[in-house]
Amino acid sequence: MKKMLITVAFIMSVFLITSCEKENKVITKNIEEIHLEQGIPVKVRSIKKDDFITYRSFTSTLKGSKESIRSSMISDTVEEVLVEVGDYVEKDQPVIRFPKNNPGANYYQAEAGFKAAAIAFRRVEKLYNNNGISRQSYDDAKTQYDVQLANWETVNDMIEVKAPLSGYITRLNVQPSDNVQQGKNLFTVSNFNTLSSIVWVADYEIRSIQKGQVATANWENSTLTGVVTQVDLAMDAEKKAFAVHILFNNADQEVLSGITAAINIETSLTHNSIILHRNEILKNQNEWYVYVVEDNHAVKKIVEIGRNQGMSYEIISGLVNNANLITEGLTTVRNNSLIQIPEDSSSLLTQK
Repeated sequence: MKKMLITVAFIMSVFLITSCEKENKVITKNIEEIHLEQGIPVKVRSIKKDDFITYRSFTSTLKGSKESIRSSMISDTVEEVLVEVGDYVEKDQPVIRFPKNNPGANYYQAEAGFKAAAIAFRRVEKLYNNNGISRQSYDDAKTQYDVQLANWETVNDMIEVKAPLSGYITRLNVQPSDNVQQGKNLFTVSNFNTLSSIVWVADYEIRSIQKGQVATANWENSTLTGVVTQVDLAMDAEKKAFAVHILFNNADQEVLSGITAAINIETSLTHNSIILHRNEILKNQNEWYVYVVEDNHAVKKIVEIGRNQGMSYEIISGLVNNANLITEGLTTVRNNSLIQIPEDSSSLLTQK
């Protein structure tokens, strides 16, 4: 009895395994039949011509096209800082003051000498205008006045450090009561209505860069448009590269001086081009080709490839505008395969 039960169980197991295999074969056959009868599901997009742009990419620092750093001309304690970072200053506006009693500046002596020379010159000038003295006496007094004026201006610039140009204070290196040494950088003034940058270009790329080419700088969510203003003709011996100078418009001052940006220099622009992603193109040993939809069938089109920018390829010939290009599922179709385009393209079957 026990032997008989074992035999029955074995027969049932074989039957179940055979049934599963038959069921799997039926499922596989049904999928193939569906594809033959209803078409292979694919994703399609309509080709639209667009501008094809090639560019060279770099990373570089942007800074105010007009920027100046003022240094201390004396060693002393900072008496007063008259501005804050971000303030706009006019050219020659006082920014930092040092004590007037600094022994190295001789401020009061220079002031006294200038005032005395000014009084003397005005007296001589009045006499000269009334023909009371010679031209030589006038010239001597004028020379003495000019010397004292220059000396006074130099000493005054030591004590009262002024902005060298109109712009924004972008950096303050000192605070009141700081002890500084002669030559220490005190502050930076930048006019960043325009920003400049220098990118270094390798020898194999430099022929594609020319003065006047359009450039963009991208930083966070901001994009600036600029132009190449200078392309060096000699390679820098230290960097082993060519310097390319670019000027960017920053009229809204949305980008700060000193940031590092991604910079693209446009090397070519072709209007009304057909542009495909590399994943939309197939290649065998002899040719590049794509599939388009015609009368619900996949039709093979041999294409000629032009330039590429990253994964974007320019199609020179083989395709026309508004053609329906198969973009997904193209590896499963063959020339003249019946295809279907599901209404919900996200539900496409994945073919292994």
